[in-house]
Amino acid sequence: MCRGCCEYDVIRCKCPLQGTPVGYAVPCCRNSANECDPCIYHQGCSIFENCKRCNNGTWGPRDNFFINGEFCAECRPGWSGGDCMKCGGVIRKQQGHLVLESYPNNARCEWTIQVDKPFTIDLRFMMLSLEFHHSCRYDYVEVRDGDSLNSRVIGRFCGNNRPLPLQSSGNSLHILFVSDGYKNFDGFFATFQESSACSSSPCLHDGTCILDSSYTYHCACLAGYTGKRCEHGELPVERVCTLPPRPAHGDHFLVYGPNDVLIALQYLCHKPYEIRGSSQRTCLPNNTWSGTAPLCTKACREPKVSELVKQRVLPPQAPSRKTPVHKLYSSALGQQLQSLSPTKAPPVLSQLPKGFHHLYTHIEYECASQFYQHAGSSRRTCLKTGKWSGRHVSCSPGEGSRGPLAHWPWLAAIYRRSTKDAEIKVTKLVCSGALVNQRSVVVAAHCVTELGKVYPLDAAKIKVVVGKHYRDDHRDSKGLQHLRVASIVVHPNYDPNILDSDMAVIKTFDKARIGEKVLPLCLSESQEEELTSGQGLVTGWSPLPDSSLGSDERARVGLVHLADVVPCEQQYARNGVPVSVTDNMLCASQKPDYGPSNICPSDTGGVLVLPADSEDQTRLWKLLGLVSFGYDQGECDPDLYTVYTRVANFKDWIESSMK
Repeated sequence: MCRGCCEYDVIRCKCPLQGTPVGYAVPCCRNSANECDPCIYHQGCSIFENCKRCNNGTWGPRDNFFINGEFCAECRPGWSGGDCMKCGGVIRKQQGHLVLESYPNNARCEWTIQVDKPFTIDLRFMMLSLEFHHSCRYDYVEVRDGDSLNSRVIGRFCGNNRPLPLQSSGNSLHILFVSDGYKNFDGFFATFQESSACSSSPCLHDGTCILDSSYTYHCACLAGYTGKRCEHGELPVERVCTLPPRPAHGDHFLVYGPNDVLIALQYLCHKPYEIRGSSQRTCLPNNTWSGTAPLCTKACREPKVSELVKQRVLPPQAPSRKTPVHKLYSSALGQQLQSLSPTKAPPVLSQLPKGFHHLYTHIEYECASQFYQHAGSSRRTCLKTGKWSGRHVSCSPGEGSRGPLAHWPWLAAIYRRSTKDAEIKVTKLVCSGALVNQRSVVVAAHCVTELGKVYPLDAAKIKVVVGKHYRDDHRDSKGLQHLRVASIVVHPNYDPNILDSDMAVIKTFDKARIGEKVLPLCLSESQEEELTSGQGLVTGWSPLPDSSLGSDERARVGLVHLADVVPCEQQYARNGVPVSVTDNMLCASQKPDYGPSNICPSDTGGVLVLPADSEDQTRLWKLLGLVSFGYDQGECDPDLYTVYTRVANFKDWIESSMK
C-alpha cells in the first residue's frame, strides 16, 4: 500500500478520536541510496512513508511528530531529540551519571560536569565498550580537567577495559565522545560525585580528617601520633586511671583505643533514667579523669506526634488524687499532725537533654485545625517507669471530620481497560490521581503507559472516576462521576527505566462537577520548594481489593515521614536494590510512631499531600508527590522507604499541560 515517493507531498488525515484534520509535511522520502524507505503505520490515520531514520531510537509515530520534528518515539539512554541524535550538555549536580548506549557512526558528544566551588569531581567508568586502537584513534572518550576543549587532557580511553577512577583539580570536568564512520559498539556508562580532600581518608593511624577547604585538610591524631597525616609517632606511655564508682541508677565501661590503650570511660543510665552531664570522660596523662561524673535522673522521652498536632508542655506537678487517707489529713486532726512535721522545700530540677522531660511533666494535645479528627489522649503524664500515660496522639481529616475532607474530594480512581479475550473487555483499578482542575488529573506516568515505554496508552483505554468513597460503586452510586478521557500527556523527560520525571496529566472531555465530594487539590506554590523532613499524608486506592472488608472498603490513608535521599539510597542498596534518587524524587517511610495507617504506599498508586496554610476548609491540602516505586517484597514493612515524584518540580509543566 505504499505510494511512490514524492518530493514535498502533504498527507491529510482525520483522526477518529479528536475528529480534527491534521496535515503531515513529508519533505523527502528517499534514503541515502536514493531508495524509498519502508512504510510505517500511524495509529488512527492513513499510511504514509518513513522520511527519517531513528538510528538511536525506535519508531512510534504520534499525531504531530512530523510537524514538531519528533521522528522517534523512544531514544536509547544518552540520546535525545526528535531524531535521537542529540547528546551531551551541561550537568550541574552533586552526583549523577553519564550513559551513551549503542552509538552510531560519526557521532560527537560533549558534556561539562560542574559542582559547587571549592569541591572537586570523582569520575568512575562502570562500563566501557568502544572500538579498540592502541592510541584510541577511532572511537574514544576524552576527559579534560576543566570546562572546555582547551582544558588539560586527563586521559583518552577506548576498548573494553575500564579506566581507573579520575579526579578533577577544580569544580568542572569536560568529557568528549567521538566515533568514526566504521564500527559500532555498546558505548559507555560512568558515574560522578562531588568530592573533597577528605574523600580518600588521608589520615593514618585512625586519625580524623577535618576539611579546611576542598583542597586542604588537617588530621586530628590520636595520642602519640603527629605529622600532617598522623604518620609519625610511638606508642604512648600507658595510662593508669583509677576506676571511679558507678553512678546511681547507671553503669560505666572502659573504652580502649589502638594497641589496647585506655583512652576514655563511657557512662550509661538504666531506663527510665537519663544521663545529665557528659557521657564520656578521658583518662588524662596525670592519671586522672577529665570533667565530673554525670548523674542519672528519672525522665521521659518526649512522644513523637504529627505536625497536625499542637502540644503544650506543663511543668512537673505531683498528681492531686484524693484517697480516704486524704480525708483524714484534711480534717482538723490532720492539719494538727501536719503542723508537727518538718516542711520540705520543693526539689531543684536538674537540666535534662533536649527532648526529655522530668517526672510528672504533663503535655496537653489538640489538633491544629478544627476540621481534623483527634485520636488518642488529650493529656499525657511522665510516669516513674519512664513511659507516658495514655495513648498515642494523632490528628487526621479522616472519617468523622467535618466538611468534605472526609471523602478526600480530590482523589481520582484511574481505571485501565484491557481485552481478556476477543469480545470480553475487563476494566481494572490500577492507580490513584489528584484532580487539579475540572478537566485535569495529575497522575504518575507509569500508570498510563505500557511497562518500559514512554508514550501514553490510547485514551479510550483509560477511565477516571471522582467522588468515590467506597471501592464498591454501588455504595456511592449517587456521588460518582465517570469522566471520559480526551488525551494523556506524559512528561517529555519521563524515563521508564529509573522512573525519573514519573509524571503525566490526564485531560478529560467531561467537566468534573464541583461539590462536597469533588474538589480540586492545590499545587505547591514554589517550583523550588525543598521538603526533606516532616510528615505528609498518603491516600489512594489499592489495586488489589481487601476481601476481609468487602463492600465496606474505602480509600487507604496513612501518615508518612519525609526523609533525606542518603538514608533512602543506602537502605535500597542494603536490600539488594541499588537506586539513584534524582532531584525529581522524594523519599518517605511509614514508621509506626507516626500514627495509624491502612495503606502500603509502594503497593498503591497513591498521592502524597501536605497541609497548606489556609483558613478555607476546602483548600487545606496541597499536592506534594505521586507514588513512583518501592520494594517488591510481598509484605508491607513500614520501615522501608517509598519513592515519590516531587510534584513541585513540575508545577509549570502541569499548568501548561492543563490549558
